[in-house]
Amino acid sequence: MRYRCPLWIGVLAVLLCSWSVGVSPSEARSAHHVKKKAVQKKAPAKPATKSKQKPVSRGVDAKAFYCVNVRDHQTIMARNADQQLPVASLTKLVTALVTLDHMPLGRKITVPDHIKTIPKSVVGLKAGDKLTVDDLLHGLLIGSGNDCAETLACAFPGGRPAFLAAMNKKVRSLGNRRTLFYTPSGLDKKGPVGRGAQEPADIDSNVSTAREIARISESAFANPVIRRILHKKSYTLASCVEQGGYTVRTTNKLLRDNLPVTGGKTGFTARAGHCLASEFRPGSNVFIIVVLGSRDHFRDTRLVYQKALKEAAKVKVAPGGSGSRQVAAHNLY
Repeated sequence: MRYRCPLWIGVLAVLLCSWSVGVSPSEARSAHHVKKKAVQKKAPAKPATKSKQKPVSRGVDAKAFYCVNVRDHQTIMARNADQQLPVASLTKLVTALVTLDHMPLGRKITVPDHIKTIPKSVVGLKAGDKLTVDDLLHGLLIGSGNDCAETLACAFPGGRPAFLAAMNKKVRSLGNRRTLFYTPSGLDKKGPVGRGAQEPADIDSNVSTAREIARISESAFANPVIRRILHKKSYTLASCVEQGGYTVRTTNKLLRDNLPVTGGKTGFTARAGHCLASEFRPGSNVFIIVVLGSRDHFRDTRLVYQKALKEAAKVKVAPGGSGSRQVAAHNLY
């Protein structure tokens, strides 16, 4: 008689077989794939590759520059020397020249009431205070005080408009035709705001060229008063109302270097960038260097000066013994 296995024993046998065999190959492959993905997700991400930065230029960065040897008025080098550009506080060299043409150094001037509205940089003059022309010139040229420029202009015979007219007349007398001033400080002149407008209708900037600023600088640096002031690193303006006076410190970092700098004026506005006019006297040479529209006017001026020294050494001596400079204008890139 054939033996019949109970149903429950068959079910148990099937279960035992499944446990001993385990998962199917397809299931195993699927599980391995999932595990691999999990490992990949946990792996640290590679650092993002930094974008390649443009190398910093080793040459002169300024939009325009000009270098002349005043001894023989030979151009040593230049870039865009006749391009009309904003000149910011280099304006103050002409402000000083016009002041010295018309006002005695000992004259006392009252600071106007609107002085607190003048934008920086300022010395911090207080309205109603009285200062000498000499002290105001120190604040103008050492600290580049816009409030000093405004005070001097308002005290001019005929007032501020007459002072600006005298400034433009002065630069014309020096042979400049592309120089134009709207303010005595170098700040931009903002036009009236139109109805419903958010910004001024127009903005006028004091403009000149590197070549013409060099011509202006030659005249300014030759003035003994301006020369005396520009060589100082700091000064205190005497005051009638401010205890201790107003102390200013030079904006010209070249005075801290071991360089034969005998004069210099800085300038900056958002439109003009950094500007600098300087005079160097190495040996028997007199270099005037003007840099306009620079990101680093001190660095650019140093570069031009070093190049000028090399060019000045290239002097051919004629058989008769007289020296003649054979130098052309160069571009530094």
